[in-house]
Amino acid sequence: MMDYFRLRQDERYADVPMLCDIRQQLDVRDICPKRAHHIMDSLMFYVDASKDTAYPDVLDQQLFLVSDKLKPLIELYAPDTIFKAAPLVDLVHEQQNNYYLPIFEEVEALGSGTEYYNDQRTVKKPILQADRLGNRRIFGVKESEIPFIVVRLDAAESMLRRDFTGLKLERLAVE
Repeated sequence: MMDYFRLRQDERYADVPMLCDIRQQLDVRDICPKRAHHIMDSLMFYVDASKDTAYPDVLDQQLFLVSDKLKPLIELYAPDTIFKAAPLVDLVHEQQNNYYLPIFEEVEALGSGTEYYNDQRTVKKPILQADRLGNRRIFGVKESEIPFIVVRLDAAESMLRRDFTGLKLERLAVE
């Protein structure tokens, strides 16, 4: 059986850009393959940032965004992923960093042993159901209220071999 990992932003990166006015640019319900056509191909987000703000290759605090450095690797392992350009602009420090909003295939991947928080929508302890995963290498979990991106071992190893910053891979249980 193959190993799977959750792709996240490393929480040690605390000083990251905070996106302004997300709701004016985007209806988060459209971040799925069936509704992605409602999202403009290029979004632009103004950010609150300090001069020391880090721009890791994965941002997941407000939206799940990947850097232009990580995007080609995701395209290699998940070629059906839809990407929307999302440059982050810091007007105060006159800086722009190019990111993308990836819209992954969504899979009902969680097994019966999965634990949720009291709201019954946020996953506390995920357990993937092996027979639902197929041959997918990177995908989103449909049952999660917040972006929950799963990466198969081969794609995870490829990420770790490269010089990415600020991403974290957490091993997931599979039943």
